[in-house]
Amino acid sequence: MFDLVTIGHTARDEFEGEPDWRIGGTATYAAAAAACLGDRVALLTRVGPNERERLEARCRELGIDLHALESAVTTTFSFRYVDGRRHLRLKARAKGIGAEAIPPALRETRAVVLASIAHEIEPSVFSVYSGVPRVLAAQGYLRSWDADGTIRRREWDDAQHVLGRVSVTVVSEEDVEGDLDLARGWARTAPVIVTIAERGAIVLRGGREVEVGGFPANEVVDQTGAGDAFCAGLALGLADGDDLEAATRFANAVASFAVEGVGTAALASREQVQARMSGHSSSKTSSASSGGTPPGRTTP
Repeated sequence: MFDLVTIGHTARDEFEGEPDWRIGGTATYAAAAAACLGDRVALLTRVGPNERERLEARCRELGIDLHALESAVTTTFSFRYVDGRRHLRLKARAKGIGAEAIPPALRETRAVVLASIAHEIEPSVFSVYSGVPRVLAAQGYLRSWDADGTIRRREWDDAQHVLGRVSVTVVSEEDVEGDLDLARGWARTAPVIVTIAERGAIVLRGGREVEVGGFPANEVVDQTGAGDAFCAGLALGLADGDDLEAATRFANAVASFAVEGVGTAALASREQVQARMSGHSSSKTSSASSGGTPPGRTTP
């Protein structure tokens, strides 16, 4: 049995001004974070022929059990920054992932991260996993793209249907463009966590909000993938029997290492995460959801 299965597209991330591309995608980063923690991890993804070798090499290095579905292309994003804000363009998209693509071996797991980056998780997938923590990284549900691939935020029209089929949903402050009321509305159906960069995360459930403070990184090199590492930590914390707030605290600590290097270079072992948690307190402030004040936006 696996400790964690992550499902979603691998991404080819192209950054303006950088000569080479990176392997990305929430499912890939989350699998890497869990593997560095020492857990047994499987990644179910789609990847095209031009990126497959690099993904296979990285998974071998980390000990990730890779199940790569055939695809003509890899979902590809270009990144550029204007006045400190990140702008994305979708250059290519692989086809979706349905339940029929999940082999029996990957159905035996202590937890699952359903990692949507381009609305690729088909509804049939949600019926496969029951009785284990199901963490939905909902970023892909909040994206639409123009004819030229420019990414824009979309209304999550089927949110209530999707939220009711997972244990907890994770979005970032950037995903909701600072509008915490969106997350409050979703949390009427199922728990929602909003990550708020280095400040930690806000847990919304049962009409209440709890802010779980983050952990200071030694340095901030690259914030890409921090939210993905958070999802892995959250799923594993829940699988270990932690309540939602305790699992969020663990997830915050896991994410705090992700920003200290480029890509997956700085992801931490479980011993490192536990040491950081022991060395720093994590503040927690509760408020009623109807009266909470949305946190200010952060620069991506």
